Amino acid sequence: MSWVGSLLLKYHNWWNNTDSIRTPILTQKTANLKSNNADFKPLRIGILGAADINFVAIIDPVSTHPTALITAIGARDKSRAQAQIDAYKSLLPGDVKAHGSYDAIVSDPDIDAVYIPLPNGLHHKWALAALRNGKHVLIEKPMASNAREAREIRDAAAAAGKVALEAFHWRFHPAAHTVKAMVLSGEYGPVRSVNPAMVLPAGILGQDDIRFQYSLGGGSSMDLTYVYSAAAYFAVRDVASDETEFEVLDAEPRLNKTDKLVDDAMRATILFKESPGNNSSTSSSGSGLETVTETETKTTNAVTSADLSFPKLFGLIPRMWATAMDVTIHCDKAEISFTNFVGPWMNHAIVVTRVTRDDTGKVTSRATRQSKTQKCYKGGPLWERECENDGHGHGDDTNDQKVVGEEWWTTYRYQLEGFVRKIRETESGGGYQYKGPFVSLDESVRIMEIIDAVYEKAGLPVRGQ
Repeated sequence: MSWVGSLLLKYHNWWNNTDSIRTPILTQKTANLKSNNADFKPLRIGILGAADINFVAIIDPVSTHPTALITAIGARDKSRAQAQIDAYKSLLPGDVKAHGSYDAIVSDPDIDAVYIPLPNGLHHKWALAALRNGKHVLIEKPMASNAREAREIRDAAAAAGKVALEAFHWRFHPAAHTVKAMVLSGEYGPVRSVNPAMVLPAGILGQDDIRFQYSLGGGSSMDLTYVYSAAAYFAVRDVASDETEFEVLDAEPRLNKTDKLVDDAMRATILFKESPGNNSSTSSSGSGLETVTETETKTTNAVTSADLSFPKLFGLIPRMWATAMDVTIHCDKAEISFTNFVGPWMNHAIVVTRVTRDDTGKVTSRATRQSKTQKCYKGGPLWERECENDGHGHGDDTNDQKVVGEEWWTTYRYQLEGFVRKIRETESGGGYQYKGPFVSLDESVRIMEIIDAVYEKAGLPVRGQ
């Protein structure tokens, strides 16, 4: 599936003429390295595995970041690491080393942070190894195979004093924050239900893809975990709060024909319950967003749909038209549709349609003609809050920036920005406090708890058991 993302990114970069922006950044980084500029203190990143996703998720974003560098790629086969370095040499300034093992990456003294795009079942082991070697970690979603492993990563990061981030890249895009602000404002009434869906047509992934292997943490609920992230983000203020509870009411899997422990698809109904005490706007989910104060317990249903292999038409034709990455938020007074919520950098729409409901809550009318559509590629309430910082700790001059970010930034570029800034906060000794978006490890643990509960409700074993 990564090849699709790569093609889309290359088109995106061509359309936005990103090379004209990237070239001077790469030139400056190269000059700083050659001159041994003492003021140039980049975040040095090592990559575990020569995965196809590396170009979209880390190599391209780093190439346009002024103070981040990729210094090594490690693979079990050193030649694969070297081949990826050679393929993207124009985007990798300096001496990028190829390592023939994952151990060599996590123990490399010239690496500050490790990016982990390995199969799901390996995330936990290598995240712990990196943290124990004093590295920050950016871990592809899902962070671990189950909630127990996620808690161990959270505890290890706290013990090491390092930043660990699960790569829910969509959560760093301004469009997501814009929708969250709408929900929290109270203008459209309380949220009644949230319906996120991700559907990939059969044929996009090969039948032998690692996503369909239980031993590697496969399954639609694992690989398309975005649906649970979106359900939790929009259903409640902060899913990680002690005042928030959840219950999986129903889970219906469509099992893989080869591995009956793997869900090709999963449809789940989750009930979120939020007590009145959960009114903080300083959580990782709602930091900096204005919110109305609730005075009574609120319940919200979420119906999630994840499908890694939507059946072909007549068993022959891939249903490309069925591809979906959307979420609809049903409020008392309106329906908010957020299309392409996972990849809003490519294109998206935020559509608000006013509705009228009867006493039972059933929609009796929709003001479709008066629907309001907007898009947001730059700014948003959380990045605007980060603009209050005066360039401290993140290596680039933001004094002249009105808003952090650019309209051409991908979700992965926004994510990298947040990751680097959070690390700089830990190194600043209290001199800089990052105010932008982030995904706390408490939230990542809660999402894994939801996924575990979905599998248990579906009668399937939790991954990693």
